[in-house]
Amino acid sequence: MSAVADRLVPLVMRQAVELRAQSVEGLFVQAGQSVQQVQRDLLMRLRAVDPEAALSRFDELFARGPDGLWRLRPGKVDTVNAPTLYLHHGPDGPDESTRVRAAVSYDLLRERGPALVPPFFSAYMDFVEDGLMVYARGVDWGSGATADASNADYPTMRGADPKRNSDRRVFWTPVYFDEQAKAWMVSVIQPLDWQGRWVGTVGHDLSIETLIDAVAASRDQAGVQMILSADGDLISHPDLRDRIAAASGQLQIAGLKDPLLEQVHHMVSNAQADRGAGLSADGTQWIAWSRIRGPNWYQIYLMPQSRVNDLVIWGMLGLCAIGLLGLMPVLWSMRRMVSTLVVRPLQRLTEAVDTLGQGRTPSPVALGSEDELGRLARAFDAMVSELLQQRAIAAAHAQALQSEVDERRQYMVSLEEERARLFALLGAMKLGILFVTAENQVTYCNPAFLKIWRIQGDEASFVGRSVSDIFQAAGHGPSSLAALARHAQDAFKAPGLSSRYEMDLGEGQSLLLLSHPVHDSDKRYIGRLWIHEDVTRERQTAAQLIYLAERDALTGLYNRRRFEDELLRFFRGHGRQECRGALLFFDLDEFKAINDTFGHRYGDSVLVRVGNDVQALVRQTETLCRLGGDEFAVLMPNATVEDAQGLAERIVRAISQGPFSIEGRSLRLTASLGIALAPLHADNAEDFVAHADAAMYQAKHLGKNCWSVYRHDHHASQEMITRLAWNERISRAIEHDLLRLHYQGVYDAVTGELAHLEVLIRMLDESDMTQLISPRQFIGHAEKSGKILEIDRWVARNSIAMLSALPHLPALAINISARSFDDPSLPGYIAAQLQAAGVAPQRLLVELTETSAVSDLRDAERFIDALHHTGCQVCLDDFGTGFASFAYLKHLKVDVLKIDGLFIRNLTSEQDNQVFVRAIIDVARGLGRRTVAEFVESQEAMDMLKTLGVDMVQGYHLDKPQAEHPALATPTV
Repeated sequence: MSAVADRLVPLVMRQAVELRAQSVEGLFVQAGQSVQQVQRDLLMRLRAVDPEAALSRFDELFARGPDGLWRLRPGKVDTVNAPTLYLHHGPDGPDESTRVRAAVSYDLLRERGPALVPPFFSAYMDFVEDGLMVYARGVDWGSGATADASNADYPTMRGADPKRNSDRRVFWTPVYFDEQAKAWMVSVIQPLDWQGRWVGTVGHDLSIETLIDAVAASRDQAGVQMILSADGDLISHPDLRDRIAAASGQLQIAGLKDPLLEQVHHMVSNAQADRGAGLSADGTQWIAWSRIRGPNWYQIYLMPQSRVNDLVIWGMLGLCAIGLLGLMPVLWSMRRMVSTLVVRPLQRLTEAVDTLGQGRTPSPVALGSEDELGRLARAFDAMVSELLQQRAIAAAHAQALQSEVDERRQYMVSLEEERARLFALLGAMKLGILFVTAENQVTYCNPAFLKIWRIQGDEASFVGRSVSDIFQAAGHGPSSLAALARHAQDAFKAPGLSSRYEMDLGEGQSLLLLSHPVHDSDKRYIGRLWIHEDVTRERQTAAQLIYLAERDALTGLYNRRRFEDELLRFFRGHGRQECRGALLFFDLDEFKAINDTFGHRYGDSVLVRVGNDVQALVRQTETLCRLGGDEFAVLMPNATVEDAQGLAERIVRAISQGPFSIEGRSLRLTASLGIALAPLHADNAEDFVAHADAAMYQAKHLGKNCWSVYRHDHHASQEMITRLAWNERISRAIEHDLLRLHYQGVYDAVTGELAHLEVLIRMLDESDMTQLISPRQFIGHAEKSGKILEIDRWVARNSIAMLSALPHLPALAINISARSFDDPSLPGYIAAQLQAAGVAPQRLLVELTETSAVSDLRDAERFIDALHHTGCQVCLDDFGTGFASFAYLKHLKVDVLKIDGLFIRNLTSEQDNQVFVRAIIDVARGLGRRTVAEFVESQEAMDMLKTLGVDMVQGYHLDKPQAEHPALATPTV
């Protein structure tokens, strides 16, 4: 009897454990196959997706919440039919790859999720960008995630990392307890690679609560059921459930010190077979095992040898009893056994089959025996379970299909609404819109199109007609229609290209015609979009802007900018050939006296009169410009010396003979004019201007009211030599970086704190690099030669760089010359430098001298307004040199007035100066401007200025200009 038991027990136990393993592994195998299929479907959709449509879909579905997480928009949340998402990303949103994957994954899980989830707990996709899109029926994972939620260290992500999983295989996670679902889970994961890099995972979660409960219930049976991982972790054990939970589902047998469990693990791992049975090493237990494919677990069945011995004893006793009771009891017993073991199970199976055949769900047969009928019953129950599962999947598919039908119906309604809105928008536009098919049939035109072309009728009457019909109905002349026909023909010849054409309709009216091809989603050409716009006003505005940029605001003549452009064009236009022409420079003798005596309003009228008189003498091929103040220039291309001398004589005579009457007084104006010839005197623009200017001063030395041709021998006067030498010296200083900045503090008069620093320029002496040259020695020459424009830009650029390098530094004040008023691009240059350096415009103060601002009042007004648009403050330096300048404050919208040092030097001893300073401060305060007193050289002057109410002070009493000002030092922490 024992020998029979030793042969029979392992066979029965192995069969039992195999059946149980098979019943468990079916779902795991299905999960592995499903996750691979989902990965293939997702990659196929990603390869075929239109990126623009996917990005638009992302913006429609997802939004960033207050906590920084990106989630599904609240109106889109539907936990029964669609997935949810949480995604970590910055305020600018995820990158394009992440948004495309999110949109495509959402649509895939919305479609497939309801069908997949019934056998599994969830279907999801991890993002390497630290996000999770998951569908689990009825669970809102996205809303449940907090700002600390992260999948970066999930086992799913660690196992999918190419460093750990280079062959990109499907893998199973260890068992874990899901806090949100409150259930024990295991996940099957398929790594997801796209566009040559790892982008995340695709996975399913499976709840194993039922499996764990089934093992826990096995304690009531003859043996013990357990589940063991291939690595020696206890997945489930009837007596160790709490300890497994405490170990997060990964309780190592090696740590239990349990001899029986160690024998079990040793036997299973050494057997190197998927299934088997045998007696333990100590002979106390029969052990049977079978591998569960998928997570690579083992179903274990233990039965004590003592239980087998009891069965053997009871079997022997039974045989004896049978012999004693005789044949009839045996037969009766056999009948009962047949009824119990065969008839009743067959009846239950028959009833279940009939119930299933009627379309209803039968109750589980659930025979507990291990014989053929028991296996048949379990197979039938498994078949019923699978059938129910398939029915659930089919029902879910049907529900998903119905949801999709409903969504598409709603989508069609939305499309109709969008179409109505689009037509309303197109109808309200001032642009003419025309849609035509590939066969040149009109499908739509808006009212603006008909109005532009003066077409009678409504837009609906042209739909379906040839595009030529609508243009034939246009109310413009034949020449315009012919030009339109040519443009349309060119567009039809190249249907895949856009075109642009501007048409002059006469009477100053201009049309801009744009044509763009229209393609469907498969990139097939389906027609064209014509956009016609009346650009008459834009062209007129552009012409006006060009006029204003090149013209002097006072006289209407060309300005210095146009003069410099014409001069460069003059020399470049001749290529390698010598340039031939003449340049005339002239200014009005003693013009400053008119401004000082009668005011700038009369001075402006004189300049206008002179400009008109000279303009009448200049030919169309010659260019007359006002360079600034009372300086004028005439460029005469291809002129001979006789032509230049003749025009010079006419100009000087016209100015001197013109009667000027101011306030009843008759004035006689004279002018000094210089002539330079090319190529005789110069072969470049710089020398041309310098020699014409020198010739003008030669004329002044001759007694004024005359003209002079540039002569090299007359250029030998000490003044001319000095001017030309300084021009060369300044050029070398700019080229070789010999300019230096010094700084002098401007302080708050009340608190004594540093308000800002004034930037002062110095030049290194080439002959002795330890010596500095004062700006008084070279600024005047730089202004005459035009080099001051480069110096102004150098100072602005380096001062802004200093502000950028020293964020703690207060504002810097830079001085701008009057010649820069003629440079309209300087404010834009300053704004660009501030933006590039990241410096706030409020940290830069621009100083203009009062005399230069008032002498060119209109230019100064425009220049100050442009500086204000950059955000910089403006200071009027040397204020009060002409006390009548109070009247100009309403035109010069400056922020700060710097009182001329003439009034400050002897402030404490001269009563008149005190009256002037008090008046300046009162006027400035009334106009909302701040004041600075310069040349403060004593404490007595400082105290008196405080009493008078000045806002800021500057002078040697406080500190001197220096290259290493203490304010430049980096503060210690």
